Amino acid sequence: MYFMLGDIALEAIDLTEFSETFAAEFAEHAVLKGKPRLQAMGEKLNELSFAIRLHHKIGGVESRYQALLTAKAEQNALALIWGRGKYKGNYVITQLSSTTLFTDKYGNALCREMTISLKEFVGDSEDSLFGDALNFGSNSLLGSILPSGVVSTLSTVKNAVSRGVELYNQGKRLVDEVQNTVAVIRKFADDPATALGYLPLALRNLDGALGSFGEITGLSDTLSGLSDLLPSAVKFSHKIDDIYTDLQILKDSFTNASGNDWSNWFTPADNALSSVNESFDYLAKPVAEMTAWIVLRADDEPDTEKDNDDTDLA
Repeated sequence: MYFMLGDIALEAIDLTEFSETFAAEFAEHAVLKGKPRLQAMGEKLNELSFAIRLHHKIGGVESRYQALLTAKAEQNALALIWGRGKYKGNYVITQLSSTTLFTDKYGNALCREMTISLKEFVGDSEDSLFGDALNFGSNSLLGSILPSGVVSTLSTVKNAVSRGVELYNQGKRLVDEVQNTVAVIRKFADDPATALGYLPLALRNLDGALGSFGEITGLSDTLSGLSDLLPSAVKFSHKIDDIYTDLQILKDSFTNASGNDWSNWFTPADNALSSVNESFDYLAKPVAEMTAWIVLRADDEPDTEKDNDDTDLA
C-alpha cells in the first residue's frame, strides 16, 4: 500500500509516475526606475499527479474506478495518505483519465491504467474516517477516531488484521491460478481424459489456497471481536469461512474426478468456484477498509529508521 485516497486503495506495485508542484504567489509592483518590487501574497495550493494501474488481482477494478469518478463529480475533499501511512492533507480530484487494458469475456474491466491530478483542499470538509477527522489527534491519526482506552491494545489487533489481509491476498492469487486451470479444463468437456491431466496442477494450487484461508480461520476469534473497532474485519472473518468451505468442495470434486462422469465432478467444482468469486467480490470493500486501517495504524508507530539514526549520532 502506497496511496490511500479517501477510502480508495491505490496499489504501489502499479505506480508508474508521480509529480508534485509547489508554488507561491507574489504581486509585482512597478517602480519609476529599476526592476519592479515583489510583495509576498501567500502560497498557492499544492498540485499532485500520479499514474497507477488498477488490477483485478489486487481488488475490485470497477468499484474503485466508480468511487473515484463519484468523488470527482461531487468535488469531495479526500484525505491523502502515502508512504509509511503519513497523512498529507485533503485533496480534490481535478482530472482523471483511464485506459482499459483488458476485460473479461463479459466486457468487465480487469485492468485499468489511470492518471489522476489532485489539488490541495483548504477549508471545511465533511467529517469522516478518512476525511476531516484525520486533522485532529495530536499527530496520532487513530487518536482522533478511536476511544482512548482502545489505542493501547491495538498492536496485537493490527498484527492479526495485517496477517489476515496478507493471507487473503496470497490465497486469492492461488485461486486465480486455479481459475485459469479450470478455464483450460472446460475446453476439454468432450475429452475428459485430457481434462484430468490438468487436475494435479489445480490441486497443488488449491492446497496452497486452503492453507492460506485455513490460517485466517485461526484468527477468527480476534477478527470477530472487532465489531466496534473495525466492523469490516467481522464481515471478512465470516466470509472467509464460506470461501474455505467452497474451496474444500472444489478440492473434493477434483479428487474424486473420473473420465466417465464429467458432469458429476466438474459441475459442482465449477459452481463452487463461482461462489468463491462472488465472495471475493463481496470482500473487495472490507479488505480495502482493513488495508486502510493498517495504514492509519502505521502512523502511530515510531520511525525506527530515524530512531536508529539518532542512536548512532549519540
